[in-house]
Amino acid sequence: MKTKAFIVYVALGVAFAAVSLWVILSKGRNAKAISAKYRLGGAMIAAMALLSAAKCGGPGPFVTCYEPAMPPNQYNISNKDTEDAQLNAGDILLIQIYDPTFDTYRVRMLTRDNNPRLLQQASFDVEDKSEYTVAFELKIADTGYIGEADIEIYGVYVEDGKETDSLIGGKSIVIY
Repeated sequence: MKTKAFIVYVALGVAFAAVSLWVILSKGRNAKAISAKYRLGGAMIAAMALLSAAKCGGPGPFVTCYEPAMPPNQYNISNKDTEDAQLNAGDILLIQIYDPTFDTYRVRMLTRDNNPRLLQQASFDVEDKSEYTVAFELKIADTGYIGEADIEIYGVYVEDGKETDSLIGGKSIVIY
């Protein structure tokens, strides 16, 4: 909590407690004390609403403090060893999937040209889907290809005894 908000809450709380004591000592017969207590109570509610809404952000033109739920199967693909965007054969890609819903994931690396061809493919099983994040490592194979490539991530599910892929997303990389 920010210091200014804390000070406002404490000041209003102390004032409310003092006015409540005044109402108790007057046995509820003093109209000024009761009116002051209602006003301070309203001020505390308004301050709480304004201060909590002011520190939140949200989508759209309105302000909300509710975090929208992250959709399942969000992913991140990065070079495990370095932040460098240049990838070479033998480098390891770290693939992280947040809130996994599939038992198996498949990663395909395709050339990025008019006639895409499969450079590499790997499947990864998820042992525990209760984990918020699962991570897989993919070592870039030495295929002799140099240039742009697409990495695609698929969730694999079995329906009527047939294995089916569902594209989750992907990323373009450059192999040197």
